[in-house]
Amino acid sequence: MSRKQKYNFEFKLRIVTIILEGKDSMRGLSRSEKISEFNLYFWLKLYEVYGEQGLHGISKNKFTIEEKIHIIQEHQNSDLSLTDTCVRYRISNPSVLFQWIRKFKSKGFKGLEDNRGVHLKKNKTITSMTKKGAIPGIKSSMTDLEKLKIENEYLRAEIAYLKK
Repeated sequence: MSRKQKYNFEFKLRIVTIILEGKDSMRGLSRSEKISEFNLYFWLKLYEVYGEQGLHGISKNKFTIEEKIHIIQEHQNSDLSLTDTCVRYRISNPSVLFQWIRKFKSKGFKGLEDNRGVHLKKNKTITSMTKKGAIPGIKSSMTDLEKLKIENEYLRAEIAYLKK
């Protein structure tokens, strides 16, 4: 599998200029430069809205859950395409917005949480607790059902960790 190729500002500007001047079509440039037509279209949209500044790249913004919901609702309530919505809110790629929509439909608000790195922290505590022989979160005041649920959750996490 090849690595994702990043294109510098000068290259993007040259490509967009060729398209705008009508010297070549998107399809022709896509074939000759071996770039997806979608990337060309996205660069063109960024250039149309933000000018040359739009081609410098979009920083990896961290969006809050509230911002993600607002963007999803804005997209669904307007006639904007995924690409146009991403250009408006400076989202790096329409696939990011598509994933937000898919996760929101399947899991609701919980699906929009950024859990990157969280499972690693949980697994570290799980393995240290396993060595000690105690399961975290179980209190003597809990009912048997609550204790079993926590133990079950703990064991599932431990199994998931061991599979990795």
